[in-house]
Amino acid sequence: MTDDDRPDLARRRLLTRIGLAGATAYTAPALTHLGMAHASGGSGGGSGAGSGGSGGRDSWRPARRQTRPRPNRPRAAQPRQAPPPPPEILLLLPAGTSVTPAIDAGYEVRATVSNDLLDGRLYRLDLPAGRSIEDGLADLAGLLPGALMDENHFYTPDAFLCDSEGCDAHEMIGWSGWPSIYAPRLGMIDTGINQDHPALSGQKLTIHQADLGPRAEAGRKHGTAIAAMLIGRLDYRVPGLLPNAELVAVEAFHRGHLGEQADAFSLASAMDLLMAADVDVINMSFSGPYNPILEEMIIRATERETAVVAAAGNGGPGAEPAYPAAFDAVIAVTAIDREEGIYRQANQGPYINFAAPGVRVWAAASVSGGRLKSGTSYAAPFVTASLAVQRVRAPSVPLDQTVAEMVRCAKDLGAPGRDSVFGDGLVAAPGQCFAGDTEFLPVSGE
Repeated sequence: MTDDDRPDLARRRLLTRIGLAGATAYTAPALTHLGMAHASGGSGGGSGAGSGGSGGRDSWRPARRQTRPRPNRPRAAQPRQAPPPPPEILLLLPAGTSVTPAIDAGYEVRATVSNDLLDGRLYRLDLPAGRSIEDGLADLAGLLPGALMDENHFYTPDAFLCDSEGCDAHEMIGWSGWPSIYAPRLGMIDTGINQDHPALSGQKLTIHQADLGPRAEAGRKHGTAIAAMLIGRLDYRVPGLLPNAELVAVEAFHRGHLGEQADAFSLASAMDLLMAADVDVINMSFSGPYNPILEEMIIRATERETAVVAAAGNGGPGAEPAYPAAFDAVIAVTAIDREEGIYRQANQGPYINFAAPGVRVWAAASVSGGRLKSGTSYAAPFVTASLAVQRVRAPSVPLDQTVAEMVRCAKDLGAPGRDSVFGDGLVAAPGQCFAGDTEFLPVSGE
């Protein structure tokens, strides 16, 4: 599909109203509800790894952009579809365990990195000639008892461009007033981000680069769109859901056989960076197969009360479960259109938790301006933003209780009760509740 540059009068009227709401928010710091903006998922943080939590931050300090220098990566033109790479094994060894038995058996270490969250070291291993993944896993299980391993799986962004007009996404969930005092710290794993995009100029954005080795880094369309949906400037054409938030983003994708793809090795490294940055919620607008090491990372993150939100996947209603969304510890988000109908490409299954707008969503283009886009990628940031604000509003409330309250306040769609299409229903904006309540959670300090 292609971008749609035709005038969208409804969107212009919406942005005009947003501009007036924005002026109100900045002159009335006592406001506690949030407002309209664009929704893949980003991470917050005005500082790099090792920064403190968001509880005592002053959201009214001047916005700033902090970035870590990114290593130069090859950007040579590539074929439309690169050949598939040789299969690799992703190996996790506990701290102090040697990989030498595997090397002696003919397995070559392609890359390695320590991982604090897993308290061990990750390896990308090439297989010896003539050995399959199944052979390799059997070999290594005998050579390295107690190690965790699987194929080094690949994951791709959950996005499609769309060519229709209209954008009622924000009003659908009650996102009708701009944020004032809340500035959560968000985490995001995605493709590259154009930090010079006007929507992100001056915003509190920190970008890390995952270790890609010699592989060419991915493009910046998807990552830029998700980042702007989360923290885009209030006064630009694609305002973000939480323009005062801090975003810590990890660029973990490279160009390969599947187009823009990230392997489990890079994703695990990205999660380790975000946990060190002490983010409140991590947005993952991508999907792929099951991987036990990625699952263990997410389990440990949620045990530390860091929420993980992921796109449900765009494989269609008959597709296999998509990960990380289908992990039990992850909050999986599907996409709906303005009539509250399910996105035709969305995955379905018992792992779906919430629905959010994700069809014809107005999102940032890679260089400037915006485009209408569709996919579960663009639904996930609505849940990420809502959950992040609730964590800041009530920091003493356990994560599972916060999510339970979001379930209670969601708008039931489809069959009565939870179902495999819409999950528990349409997520509500912070301070809103489709159940009719005026208060979402006990709010400390208000």
